[in-house]
Amino acid sequence: MRHLDKRYETSATKGERHASMSSSRYDSSMTEPAALQEDVIWEGRPTWKAWAGRWIAGWVLLPVLVGLFLLGSVWLRTRSIRWKLTSRRIEKETGFFSKKVDTLELWRVRDVEFSQSVIDRMAGVSRLSITAHDGSSPVLQIRGAPGDRAVYDRLMSALMLARQQRGVMNINP
Repeated sequence: MRHLDKRYETSATKGERHASMSSSRYDSSMTEPAALQEDVIWEGRPTWKAWAGRWIAGWVLLPVLVGLFLLGSVWLRTRSIRWKLTSRRIEKETGFFSKKVDTLELWRVRDVEFSQSVIDRMAGVSRLSITAHDGSSPVLQIRGAPGDRAVYDRLMSALMLARQQRGVMNINP
């Protein structure tokens, strides 16, 4: 019993020593102003519900073998795309075997549109259409985002803050 107590005391003192050592390290969040910190708004993959019609048709047509191709295409899409929306940028990671990351700074975004079809509403998903001042990909479609407006509202707030910080004025052509 006494041996266990010594081991506990030793590990406790090591823990205190480790905590004091880690607090002396440089922590960028302590020195960065709140405006420069990047918060994650939403991160995830599109759900199969974003292609609910194809998914259902695939299961219905599975005995005909056509359904196997429909199910495979939906599965491949959901596994090969990953979105990350933060308070400063939008990242799209694509690829199944190889990966490609495309980043769009929020201050370059011109417009964000939230939409849901009838099937999307029943499945509980939405689409975000993002129009940007970007020559390579002027319109981004985020399909399979959560169905409520919380992600859209947080993204719009972050967009307005990013524009304000950069001094960008929205002038429609």
